[in-house]
Amino acid sequence: MNSLAWSETVMVFVLAAFLAAPTIAEDWEPVYSAGNLRVHKRDYAGSALDEIRGVVRVKASLNAVMALLKDAPFNRHWVYRSGGARILRERGYAQAYVYGVVDAPPPMSDRDTVVRFDYRQDPETNVITVAITNVPDFIAVKAGLVRVPDMGGFWRLKPEADGWVEVTYQIYGDPGGWIPAWLANHAAVLSVRYTLSNLAGVVGRYANARSEFVSEPRQSVDG
Repeated sequence: MNSLAWSETVMVFVLAAFLAAPTIAEDWEPVYSAGNLRVHKRDYAGSALDEIRGVVRVKASLNAVMALLKDAPFNRHWVYRSGGARILRERGYAQAYVYGVVDAPPPMSDRDTVVRFDYRQDPETNVITVAITNVPDFIAVKAGLVRVPDMGGFWRLKPEADGWVEVTYQIYGDPGGWIPAWLANHAAVLSVRYTLSNLAGVVGRYANARSEFVSEPRQSVDG
């Protein structure tokens, strides 16, 4: 889209039962809260790295949020530390392979990611889930960049009353190379926090977006 759009930063298919769980589970620890934005973290099994979940409410249509997520050329303008993203392959609207660069602060080397985004929308609730699966071997490693070896997560767009959408961005990942776990965890929190904050600020530019593949809840259509 990771972002999304098909955002590079940031995601492995997640079990339907997990996706249906409450927005903030009991094992999540709050790390940031301001206005409509909340960020939580939790231990990621078998790793010193954290899993990060951010939730923000935006006044927008599902079509507008999806249009932003899928706008790869615009990715660098809102995804935290994005060095740009491009679509490698698309299979209709529902799937895209995306290459992205992470502009890491010195003295760390820049990272790059190759991920697959899979879109689905629940026909009953209109909730949209975009699963993010790491596919690091989809293209050859590029000189001068560290390929992110492991990451996964999802975007979830949940329509609410009066034209609001709850946007959830959940991500875990191993940045590769040598980075202390505490620094990688700190960077992950900042990434989710600023990416979602920026999303809220730019989604309005897609207010007129429409797609035959994205259904709005009846209340939004009827106003």
